Amino acid sequence: MRRVLILVTLLAALAALAYALWPRKDALELSGTVLKNPRPAPEFRLESASGPVSLADFRDKVVLVFFGYAHCPDVCPLTLNHLAHIYRELGEPEQLQVLVISVDPERDTPEAMDRYAKMFHPSFVGLSGPPRTIAKVAAGFYVYVRTDETGYIDHTSTVTLIDPEGRIRVLYGQELVEEETAMIRDLREILKRGGRF
Repeated sequence: MRRVLILVTLLAALAALAYALWPRKDALELSGTVLKNPRPAPEFRLESASGPVSLADFRDKVVLVFFGYAHCPDVCPLTLNHLAHIYRELGEPEQLQVLVISVDPERDTPEAMDRYAKMFHPSFVGLSGPPRTIAKVAAGFYVYVRTDETGYIDHTSTVTLIDPEGRIRVLYGQELVEEETAMIRDLREILKRGGRF
């Protein structure tokens, strides 16, 4: 009897392990770097041209966050141009929001940053704020920022995807943003599921 009980327990444990490891048909296979243990995105309150904006304002939406600056000569306009193209390819969905946060708050006023973001798409929101607040928000998103002697700002160019519950879910590096196709495919599937993973 004891052997039977041990055997049944062992089989139940193996079945549970197989279920946990077996790829499910409904599991999302994404091109970006998926966080296995998603954590809440750092909450913030920054300024846009139309007033204060917090991440909580976009709860129930999929949010793409990019850190950049209006005087950037290369990576920022390229990234925002690709994000605008991706957004249009997806049919400009209302449940997707792009936020652009300045890493140069000394020069980027909220109005200037919002105007810059909207140059790429009218629904994009550009944000700025006090340098100390921006530094804290950037650190919360693991964004590296360093200004050289010429005024050029070297910074992390990752695009972060936040789910409708406010958790960081996927990171997209420059290669995927520039390639566009994989990101479009990912976002189409994510939006089809209402942002559920």
